Amino acid sequence: MNRTVYLIPYWILNFTIGFGWFSLAPLVPSLIGQFGVQLSSITILISLYGYTMVIFALVSGYLSAKFSVTISLISAALISSIGLFLRAFSPNYDFLFVAQFIAAIAYPLALGPVGSLAQSISRERSHMIVGVSVGILFLGMSAGAFLTPSLLVSLGTVNHVFLLEAAFSLIALIMLPFVTKKYPRDYAGRSLRGVFKAGMFKNWYVGLIISSFSVMLGGIAAEALGAFPTLKSNAIQYSGVLTGLSFLGSALGAIILPPIFESLKRVRAGMVFTSVLAVISMALLGYGLAYSGNYGILIASFFMFGFFGNAYWSMAMTSTTRYSPDAAQAGFATSMYSVATNLGVAFIPTFLGPYFLGNHGPGVAIVIGAVAVGFVLSFFLKVASNSKSETREANTSQA
Repeated sequence: MNRTVYLIPYWILNFTIGFGWFSLAPLVPSLIGQFGVQLSSITILISLYGYTMVIFALVSGYLSAKFSVTISLISAALISSIGLFLRAFSPNYDFLFVAQFIAAIAYPLALGPVGSLAQSISRERSHMIVGVSVGILFLGMSAGAFLTPSLLVSLGTVNHVFLLEAAFSLIALIMLPFVTKKYPRDYAGRSLRGVFKAGMFKNWYVGLIISSFSVMLGGIAAEALGAFPTLKSNAIQYSGVLTGLSFLGSALGAIILPPIFESLKRVRAGMVFTSVLAVISMALLGYGLAYSGNYGILIASFFMFGFFGNAYWSMAMTSTTRYSPDAAQAGFATSMYSVATNLGVAFIPTFLGPYFLGNHGPGVAIVIGAVAVGFVLSFFLKVASNSKSETREANTSQA
């Protein structure tokens, strides 16, 4: 039997985490009114997921390496359900903040050790497993951004929307224990000595730039669009659509492209192809936000950067597992990648976003140049480990 079917409950967990995370974005006005706080207080709730990844991702990698990936995943499902249910009954903002923080801890516990899953379930299909796992998280984020306004109209209150999302999270919590016992436990080793390799810095750069710019440009979209007279009146609504399309593109790109290049044994070519398309789409996106204001170009470029950028991000993440001789260490490698990526998300948008808005020329040059460096690195990311089968893939992909 194909062991990848055992990943379905894990993918459901990732979807519910993403959905619960970005359902907050369309609810911002309602949350401000209900809890009597400023916009900054609500946006910090969304940012909590990124901060918890920085804090807890290495913990998840350690748990999966030293004990079992099952512990990390079951903990993620349980913590997510607890946090989301508490969120649904929040009487005030302080309670909501704590509940959101608890729910956010599930994100690193679920995604951090994905490398261990990929390596232990099927090393030959690791790009597919990582791509789909990451893509379904973004699919949940996109669904949360797009569907929550309709859910709010149908259910009537924010608390009812939160309660429905909490109920969704129970599906993964109920299903996971039945399949995690099927996950392989025969890791080659459980020592974390030597997991870090200097070559990983290349991968970390790619992950940091792609994710940071995705968050930054989505975050400044409303203000950037407000500078164009034809878009000003609907700038907030348009920015929501663009952000949702970016997440949708990220989901589809990670789910579709890495498995295709992996099956064709052209992973290197896939990295080069997706990175060059990421540069082109970033050029269109930066120009559109800074100078053009053409909504059609922005729709296409936001989707394209998500589609090709996150496909490249996913392959760069899987590439870190090629430095690890066994599945236990692979999970810690992807956890380190997640930490580096979210460190960028925590700091780059805060400083570069305002600079981009006030200095269009240099701002556009910086974002295009930074993604272009990622394109150059696509020729040097590791695509094979020391095993003979993967060495053949590397030779084939570089031919």
